[in-house]
Amino acid sequence: MNAPQQVAAAVILALAVTGCAAKTEPTPPEPNAGGGSPVPRPIIVAVPVPPPTKPGFSYTDPGPVCQRFVTSLYSADSRHDARPSDAYRRAMRFASGTLDGQSAAADHDGRWTTWTAHRAYLQAVVTPFDDAQPAAENGINALRAYRVSATPVGEDGWRGRTEHSVVDCALRRSGPDGPGGRVTSYEVRLAGLR
Repeated sequence: MNAPQQVAAAVILALAVTGCAAKTEPTPPEPNAGGGSPVPRPIIVAVPVPPPTKPGFSYTDPGPVCQRFVTSLYSADSRHDARPSDAYRRAMRFASGTLDGQSAAADHDGRWTTWTAHRAYLQAVVTPFDDAQPAAENGINALRAYRVSATPVGEDGWRGRTEHSVVDCALRRSGPDGPGGRVTSYEVRLAGLR
């Protein structure tokens, strides 16, 4: 086995160990710098893997799936979480694999510095929200909405502003994410600050 083949084999092994699947496809050969024969290089393509699941939780009813997703989104706790995206990662147990790749954006929460200074956590109340007639569901797609009142509370008695939001969840049953329904997209609508 030559050096490029050893590198490709090591990358595939590393992906397999971390839970990613990979396949290689041949690429057109590139000439090497020495002017000798071209050396083909494999292309590594990561294959999506199913999102994590919450052991013992039934994903059959879209209402509780959305509620757990929203509750997890608003579960930030600077006393235990290393970064603001930890809450987002907890929510991924109730979401599709398509949302899992967006967790890096959750680390850009400008409030986190203030929360860590006060060792704050979010005190959130999540309740069903029905603002319109429910859309006709076909057994595969569903829409749910939950109202959230979230207040950062510090161990030192500090309290931040209460944020009132409505989170709309679009859910899809079955597919590559496994049995049951998963949140495939969501929208946070701010309902005002007090």
